[in-house]
Amino acid sequence: MERPSWAPVIISGALPRELSDLLAMAILALASLESVFAQLQPFNQSAWFATPLILVPMTCALAALSNSSRTQREELALFAYGGAGWQIQLRYIVRGFVVAVVGLLPLWFRFIATENVLSFNLVLLLVSATVGGLSYAAPALKRTRSLAFVEQYKG
Repeated sequence: MERPSWAPVIISGALPRELSDLLAMAILALASLESVFAQLQPFNQSAWFATPLILVPMTCALAALSNSSRTQREELALFAYGGAGWQIQLRYIVRGFVVAVVGLLPLWFRFIATENVLSFNLVLLLVSATVGGLSYAAPALKRTRSLAFVEQYKG
């Protein structure tokens, strides 16, 4: 079975590789560790909601915004070599998802250690990772849909 032609574009660009991605993972991991070591009970204290629902989207969006000048050239090159817009967006969604999942590892480990069935906590962790991926992709979506990007692509 042949691999689709767009698979290398998504796979090669999906892994976090920037310093801003590593810092975002460190920030999320630190907040997750604080939540675990403070022994905050899920859904009983409002501080537990702060990490997955508020901090993840903001941190992922900031990580995506911090290197936008270099990524714009990369996006232009991907478009020039026949990459589709959805492929580029999927790269950023997967990268943001990975950043969020790795950053929330202490919460994932706590979930695995304390719960053994599907629960609302699992849904919250998966939703927060997905929202992290979408918020990581939002600046790229805005950038690739802008008039300046189109003018650079034509010129």
